[in-house]
Amino acid sequence: MANRIGLINTYSTLNIGDAAIYSALASMVEPAEVVAQVQDIEPLPVPGVSFPAELGSCDALISVGGDIFNNGREWLITRTFLQNLKQLRHDPSHTVLFGQSIPRSCHGLSFQALVLCLKRLAGVCVRDAESHRRLRQAGVKAILSYDAAFALTLHPRAEAEASRLFRDAGIEPSRAALLSVRGFDRMYVHNPATFQDQLVELSQLLLGRGLQPVVLIQSKAYGADNDLAVAQALTERVPQLASFNPFQEGSGLAGWQLVMGALKLASLTVAVRYHTAVLALAAGRVPFNLHYSNKGRDLSERLGVVGCGLESFEPSTQLETILESGQRRFNDGEIRRQVRHDLRQILDPVLDGRW
Repeated sequence: MANRIGLINTYSTLNIGDAAIYSALASMVEPAEVVAQVQDIEPLPVPGVSFPAELGSCDALISVGGDIFNNGREWLITRTFLQNLKQLRHDPSHTVLFGQSIPRSCHGLSFQALVLCLKRLAGVCVRDAESHRRLRQAGVKAILSYDAAFALTLHPRAEAEASRLFRDAGIEPSRAALLSVRGFDRMYVHNPATFQDQLVELSQLLLGRGLQPVVLIQSKAYGADNDLAVAQALTERVPQLASFNPFQEGSGLAGWQLVMGALKLASLTVAVRYHTAVLALAAGRVPFNLHYSNKGRDLSERLGVVGCGLESFEPSTQLETILESGQRRFNDGEIRRQVRHDLRQILDPVLDGRW
């Protein structure tokens, strides 16, 4: 009988990065049954994962997500943060944490509370060096790997369907310059007006080089985590901007599959969102990594991905580097094998080798 594995600390299928993580984990534990619960009223389909009303009895639990331990009230502990800790405490001897980051908003009392929970888990594996250093210094026996979505591969129809979506929007894929966007709030501090100014200037520069700037819609989730509003504001200022929206199509592919196809085809990608960079690399392409947190910076530091911090981004100064990044290719096979190995390393002991 196949194992039943539950995903905990989940977020939403309306964020393509999170959906990609869920699918990636499911692909790495096949033929296990993978179940999860999210806050969406009607979860979007995620290959390999089902969303029952209750998780039920599971052979193992994997704490997923990315920055799920963000603590919005830095000197206190939020209710959401406590709810996430409660999930870790439910069955710690059968729970592993894989591919997460410890955001800087988690410090002081909240970090101490998280450390106490993590010390009881069967295994802990994080995706960036800063999180790894913080946990090791606090006495957590964490190992360092990469994001789970690196385990994904291109769907056989991904490029064809992404090409169709590009052309339906009047975009020649070879001229497309994909720009991922996001809103900013107290979880991720950056001035939204400054960010829009930066993207407007970049779009105009790309148009001047004969490229078509295209806003990549990667999330339509909650609060600031909704790219549609940012895309609309940018389009009002640069009417020539186009959009690639994987949520509005009928190919039968998941959003992350279409995004990987688009990232593979596009002339270049400027990755503001972390999973834009991860999915581009998993598709064998090198993005310009315009990072805003430790997780994004880690990709540049450990993998040598060209880019800079969003706070120091000057489009005119870095345009040539952005254009050159589109010519680079990435060896995705090696990192995919590493991620699969690292998950097995912490999960196998929980399942007693029953795969």
